[in-house]
Amino acid sequence: MTEKDSVAASTRRLVVERAQGCCEYCLSQARYCPDPFPVEHIYPASRGDSSDPDNLALSCQGFNNAKFVSTTAVDPVTDTAVPLFHPRAHRWEDHSPGATS
Repeated sequence: MTEKDSVAASTRRLVVERAQGCCEYCLSQARYCPDPFPVEHIYPASRGDSSDPDNLALSCQGFNNAKFVSTTAVDPVTDTAVPLFHPRAHRWEDHSPGATS
């Protein structure tokens, strides 16, 4: 089953509109990419999570491939597992270069 088969067209439209046509992880604009951005599961469907719109994000292929089914990664500074950016729970501005905490 492909991503287009697993997410209803109306849900895909909602996700694309909510993301304003940008990757929700890196803010790349879909209109400048030769391939359509997939709608991906923030928490993977393969792990039993839902296709509810709150668990879906528009993602460029690069981030979709890099994230795959991961929800955490090892922080190279602290060597501890940390959650990956979550477009519904985190603010992008807090994770961008130059952001202060």
